[in-house]
Amino acid sequence: MINQILIITLVGATLLLYLILIKLKNQKSQADTDTTRPSAEYMPRDENPNDKLAIVTGVSNAELHAVLNGLCNMYNKETFRVLPRLFILGEKEFAITFPFDIDFEMLCYFINYVHYPMDFERSVNITGWTTTKTDDFRIGERLANKKVMLFVPLDDTEYDNVYMTTAENTGYKIGFADSKEGWLLDKPRTQYAFPSINILELDGKEYTDYK
Repeated sequence: MINQILIITLVGATLLLYLILIKLKNQKSQADTDTTRPSAEYMPRDENPNDKLAIVTGVSNAELHAVLNGLCNMYNKETFRVLPRLFILGEKEFAITFPFDIDFEMLCYFINYVHYPMDFERSVNITGWTTTKTDDFRIGERLANKKVMLFVPLDDTEYDNVYMTTAENTGYKIGFADSKEGWLLDKPRTQYAFPSINILELDGKEYTDYK
């Protein structure tokens, strides 16, 4: 009798745990709706020219607007860490620049966040480009001064990294939880490709700034 009770209890506990795991798996992360920002006096005034660029495809203007607002709500509460500028290139195709610059670590977070936007049922196609520096996040002397492309592969299952391919087609994985420089891959996950538009070609085009 006692054994039967134990078996029933274990079966019930196992079923309950399974239902909890299913519920957690199906829960979507909620976008940050808190629009708290630092005082306007801390908003940068002078633009800082740089070569950081991101191209986003496959989403509507309204969808990307929501993603960028959620991202700024998350990262700009205490300081203005990310101030993206959005250009519409065509139907469901956009360019994003950072007129006040953005550090490499925040650029990696930006690529990852837009690829895995909160409140979305699917991932978003985004690729970024920049030139690395020695003191950049996870870079160091070995990977410094290289033209690189940043992205998250479509088959990624780890969710806390970005991948990097240099212009020489050497591939690296940059993990957010790691404390080391980018991990050298046997081969790049994606071959290096130039962006569909040169950042200088965006001069004079209409844009929307986010803060």
